Amino acid sequence: MKNLILVALILLLGITITDSTDDVTGDFQFGDIIAFERTFGLDTTVYKHYAFYVGPSTKIDVGQGDNDIIHLTGKTCMVSEIAFGKIEKVKGTSTVLKDNYLDEFEDFKIQNNKATEDLMIQRIKDTVTQWSVYRPFKNNCELYVTRLRYGKPSFKQPGTMVQPLLKQKEAAKKHSRP
Repeated sequence: MKNLILVALILLLGITITDSTDDVTGDFQFGDIIAFERTFGLDTTVYKHYAFYVGPSTKIDVGQGDNDIIHLTGKTCMVSEIAFGKIEKVKGTSTVLKDNYLDEFEDFKIQNNKATEDLMIQRIKDTVTQWSVYRPFKNNCELYVTRLRYGKPSFKQPGTMVQPLLKQKEAAKKHSRP
């Protein structure tokens, strides 16, 4: 239980928006999942904050203006908002990378076609500017962006300190089922 509380606190503290003058370059396409690796000065990634790339350069208008991402932000202590933003502002000191890690799994395969793009656009329009209670395991940025891209949520935090805790939680849940 202490580990779960620690993870929740780390997630809450880490979802901050800071200014950065570094230029983020990337070959992002509409629908890519972008990960911001939060390290807090450690040699390893503690967790990843996720966003969904909409980019003004994609020529797809979902109301983003000159913003390039949509993500679940920490509006206040326990309240989250789905909002457009800029990679540069969310980046802070994080490494930024394209992280479509679920593409390799059969259950999450997407077709790169107009119909899939239209579904993603509709999911964005259905959720933009919504507010909700932040819940580390039930309502977080990774669950939101994977739902946008694949139509179903997933929470795995690959390559982070949080990932083993999620695996333990999942294993405990499987063992507790009758």
